[in-house]
Amino acid sequence: MAHRDRWDFVCASALALLTVASRLPYRARMLYNWDAVQFALALREYDVMKHQPHPPGYVLYVALGRVANAWLLDEAAAYVLLAVVFSGLTTFVVYYLARAIYDRAVALAAASLLAVSPLFWFYGSVGLTYAAEALTAATVAYFSYRALRGSRTDAWLAAGYLGLAGGIRQSILVLLFPLWLGAVLVGAGPRVAAVGLGVLAVAVVTWFVPMIRLTGGLDRYLAASRDLAETVVMPTSIMSGAFEATLRMSRYVIESVLVGLGPLALAAVLVPWYVRRFGWSRRETFLAAWTIPPVVVYTLVHFGQAGYVLTFLPAIVILLSRVLIAAIVPPAPLAMRHPRIRAAVATAVIVAVVLLNGVFFVNARPRPRDFDAAKPRWQQIAEDEAFDWIFSRTAAALREHEAVVRTFVDTIRGLHDPSETIVLTELGNPRTYPWLRHAMFYLSEYTIFELRVGDVPPGYYAPRLSSAMTPFPDTEIHLPPNARRLVWFVDHWSPRSERPDGLVEIELPYGRFLYVLPLGNRIVEYAGYTFIRDDPPPRARRAAR
Repeated sequence: MAHRDRWDFVCASALALLTVASRLPYRARMLYNWDAVQFALALREYDVMKHQPHPPGYVLYVALGRVANAWLLDEAAAYVLLAVVFSGLTTFVVYYLARAIYDRAVALAAASLLAVSPLFWFYGSVGLTYAAEALTAATVAYFSYRALRGSRTDAWLAAGYLGLAGGIRQSILVLLFPLWLGAVLVGAGPRVAAVGLGVLAVAVVTWFVPMIRLTGGLDRYLAASRDLAETVVMPTSIMSGAFEATLRMSRYVIESVLVGLGPLALAAVLVPWYVRRFGWSRRETFLAAWTIPPVVVYTLVHFGQAGYVLTFLPAIVILLSRVLIAAIVPPAPLAMRHPRIRAAVATAVIVAVVLLNGVFFVNARPRPRDFDAAKPRWQQIAEDEAFDWIFSRTAAALREHEAVVRTFVDTIRGLHDPSETIVLTELGNPRTYPWLRHAMFYLSEYTIFELRVGDVPPGYYAPRLSSAMTPFPDTEIHLPPNARRLVWFVDHWSPRSERPDGLVEIELPYGRFLYVLPLGNRIVEYAGYTFIRDDPPPRARRAAR
């Protein structure tokens, strides 16, 4: 190994290890959100119809989770371990990618700044797929760039990695395919691209066929996928005809990118200067081709959470790192006039951005929401988006979120017997997170119902009665004979729902509340639902007498 190559390997490895070490103190101890719980449930039973996990299936990611879980025997810890490892590997690959596109200075800057990106740091600490998405995207981009420079072998390697990446997160296939195809056609030619398409197809088949078999057949898989598309994707898509939805998705993407970049985002103002000074070469076109397809899809089709931007965030970090380095350290021979001073200034700027990102990630958290204060609509929207898309992806916010989950679970389990308690969660209540999946995982011994309230079409979901993730289109809910109370697992009571007579409100830490309704012998009416306790069987009634 040449001295130069050995030095690059040392730098990339050191940054990867530092990335892993930085995640460990802030790693999640509990399942973070709805999707994380669904991945955990998939380790117990893989069934896409039950959204364990949700479509489109993520079969290779679940398989890796099972390998980690066999060692750790803890579903949350297993997926967090994968996220930590994937984030370290991403830093390693991004270093080599930036080194191939530009030079070592840009590689050091880009890998360091990505490692401390608050968004990348957060998703490298929780059990979700987005750190894996960053890794697979960067890996496909690395081999695609080498293919752009004429390498047939790298063109086929990129195709193979892209195909396998689809088994971890299927959206990668759609979002990175244009980058791969364009790079191969321009750099290696149509014949190489044709062979690469065959490699891609074979790689996809290796995980798609087992996934369909695990799902119970193609019909079940397509039915689950259609249901998710109609209920989750279509309402945010431009095809729904709602321009407001497109504007909202655009804001979410921009806000998430800003969190991902931190102070590095300020370097964007230097891009016009950079283009005038150095031009727009094939290298910048490659990074743009990586970025544009995901941005278009997320804006016009669906953007579920901030982690989506990790598909293309490394491309922006590499480009802005190059712009920043070029602004501070001009190319030789100008840079030779004061090389040490310029190098020191560049280092100081990079270190400053690293420190600012670190301080934000470790300490920032969303302010508690004040639902009762009268505010203009624009202010309420701004506060809600800051809560959901900016300040909630930090270590401090993660710790508070886990404390909230633990408080709910410990309080319900400590106060109420599972054989006598019905746990209710709500979808459509604007003042609460939909806690159904957490209740299913952490309170699995309880009978649970999810109610659809507010503007959501009425119906309820009962995990113990359902073979698919579809609600019963009914408003009459029959409870077990031994049910003695209803307990609402919600953050706050919905302003659109009346409070039943006898409701007990228990204040919890972190501004949350537990609501308990003793049943007695009455039929309960709530939010359009009728709760009826079934009579015990005759033999049980005679025994009670």
